[in-house]
Amino acid sequence: MKKRTLLLFSCLVLSGVMLGACQKNTDVSSVDTGSQTGEVSGITAQWELVQFTVNDQTTMAKDMDADMRKNAPGFICEDGAKCVVSLSGKDHPGTVTEQDGTYVIDFDDTDQDMTGTIEGNTLTLVNTKGTVTFVFEKK
Repeated sequence: MKKRTLLLFSCLVLSGVMLGACQKNTDVSSVDTGSQTGEVSGITAQWELVQFTVNDQTTMAKDMDADMRKNAPGFICEDGAKCVVSLSGKDHPGTVTEQDGTYVIDFDDTDQDMTGTIEGNTLTLVNTKGTVTFVFEKK
């Protein structure tokens, strides 16, 4: 169990480093959650983590203990235009746009984007390198 927890923690730290590699000084409390013209409403929902994969290592949310859940990936998009992806206890605010059925998240604190697709009640987010995948389900 200790080895698995250490591996999960290492993967989460690695993911956080990848998302925050080009970090800007951003205050998450200043993220505007008001409605905007051209918003992307399909991604607006209450999302709950199902699983995440980092470098081909998949972790199921149902198998995580309370400590692991604190650092697990999260996704919030209340208005269809602004979102926050949380990872390893850090929030990464971004802007959501839709391009040909694919959602693109342009983060405020890094030059790396994530793309997302929705099939039924499942949202899948993938980083630009394809090494990190988050799967969420509508609550």
